[in-house]
Amino acid sequence: MSRTSNPRTSLIRHLFSGWCVLLTTVLLVFCWLASLEMARLSEESQYRRLLEAAMAVSGTPISSDRPVDLQLFQDAAQDIKRAVAADIDLIDSDGFVVSESTPHQAAARNDAVPRSSASRSEMTSRYDAATGRRTMVVSVPLERMGIPTTVIRVSADTSLADAKLAGGQRRLLLGTLAGAVAAAVAAWVFAYRTGTPVRELSIAAAQLADGTGDGLLPASGIAEVSTLAGAIDSLRRQLVERGLTIGRQGTQQDAVLGSMIEGVLAIDGRQRIVSANRAAADLLGIDPDTVAGRSLQEVIRNPDLRRFALLALDCRETVEDDLVLRGLRDRTIRVRGTPLRDASGAGGAVIVLNDVTDIQHLENVRRDFVANVSHELRTPVASIKGFVETLLDDGVDDPADRRRFLEIVARQSDRLGSIIEDLLALSRIEQTEGTGDLPLERVEIADLLAAVIADCRPRADERSIAIEATSPPGLTADVNAPLLEQAIMNLVENAIKYSEPGRTVWVSAAARPGPERGLLIEVRDEGTGIAAEHLPRLFERFYRVDKGRSRTLGGTGLGLSIVKHIVQAHGGSVAVESEPGVGSTFRVLLPAALC
Repeated sequence: MSRTSNPRTSLIRHLFSGWCVLLTTVLLVFCWLASLEMARLSEESQYRRLLEAAMAVSGTPISSDRPVDLQLFQDAAQDIKRAVAADIDLIDSDGFVVSESTPHQAAARNDAVPRSSASRSEMTSRYDAATGRRTMVVSVPLERMGIPTTVIRVSADTSLADAKLAGGQRRLLLGTLAGAVAAAVAAWVFAYRTGTPVRELSIAAAQLADGTGDGLLPASGIAEVSTLAGAIDSLRRQLVERGLTIGRQGTQQDAVLGSMIEGVLAIDGRQRIVSANRAAADLLGIDPDTVAGRSLQEVIRNPDLRRFALLALDCRETVEDDLVLRGLRDRTIRVRGTPLRDASGAGGAVIVLNDVTDIQHLENVRRDFVANVSHELRTPVASIKGFVETLLDDGVDDPADRRRFLEIVARQSDRLGSIIEDLLALSRIEQTEGTGDLPLERVEIADLLAAVIADCRPRADERSIAIEATSPPGLTADVNAPLLEQAIMNLVENAIKYSEPGRTVWVSAAARPGPERGLLIEVRDEGTGIAAEHLPRLFERFYRVDKGRSRTLGGTGLGLSIVKHIVQAHGGSVAVESEPGVGSTFRVLLPAALC
């Protein structure tokens, strides 16, 4: 895992401060060593000067084996003193001054007499805190017969030499400081020239990361910086290509998920919603733009779906189940959960939701249709077969019975033929639905209603039921006249069939204005009415509200289904309103061109 921190100083400042520390250390060490060397050289120079003076005096006849000639020593000492500005004394072996170039200073210099009898020169130095002066003393022994007998002591005040040394050290320090300033300037120039390309490269890289740059990286003469710029540029191109690829994939994925009729719900290992397409949002009643990142328990209210999500997260294989989503209209959802595992081990699941309500409804309709058609066909076939077998067995001698049996066979044959004819008509009508191949013609609606009333009048008169038809004069529409006439006739016959004698059936046609402009036809009766639980399935094939009464009245159970498919072939819709004991109203709305 990488860890980043906020930078405190820039690269230029890092380089400059590093160089300054290095140069300061080097110059200070150099200055210190040079100062020590200057002090050593100054000390050595003074020592040599005093030693040469002592050696010059010792080179006089006083160094022979004869006794010391004090006058001769003093004369030589005076000459050398003027030359080297130093005091020269002669000290015997007991440490007493025998001769001195400056008599009044002898007592003050007695503590500087060397006590060693070694046959070599010695140098001592004394500092007077009261006067702030330093005195350097050089002692050279004189030997007689190989044994030191006297000592020549040369002493001098080092104030002038120390002042010159201090001046030289100050000049050295000033030169060092000047060199440090020049080196600091050079270090800043070096750091700036070295750090500027890196700073420009970092700015350009940050702009590329933010998407605000122009994509151009600054050139540099430094090989490493140039290599880094090339690597960043290559990385930029790869990121741009990868971003375009990811963008295209995201667009394609959104397009695919958005066009799917199945709902797709993705969740992570902590049951948080990652994404949901529009179909899933519609099924679950959620907003796909606001549910991302929210908990599944917070968004989904269906406990069965939440339990299935947990199962999909825990299982290593795909799981399936059927759930029911409760609402204004209960829907059956087939869910399929697939677990997801990425390289980091994080889990998740993709749940696909498929609304199979209509499929199950169609399956139920198909099952009911097969059962109903089998039942409807079996009844007349069984009746025909039974009476024919009776006649074939010659068990009926009475001509009246035989005739009655044959009439029953004829009625059942007619019923069987009616069922088959209705099924064939229904099949033909279904083939024209949605194809636009239904032939249309301009028809006077009042004439069409008159033809329907004329065909239904005999049956209505038999039951003492009045039929009233109303239509605006001159109302014409582009319809398929035979099919529309059959649909209205089925509705009128149903109204007559389920109305009590003395009632009235109203048939009306009108032009419907507004957005749903078209032809509106209504058939209203004062019959027994239909309970509300039967209305959703009323137009299914062979569906009967009262099966016993329907068969007694001679219906095939296909009349209203034929009406629905004729209306749908015209691109319209049919609806029904009914109240038990009050009556029913069937409304047919056709989007036909009116004149």
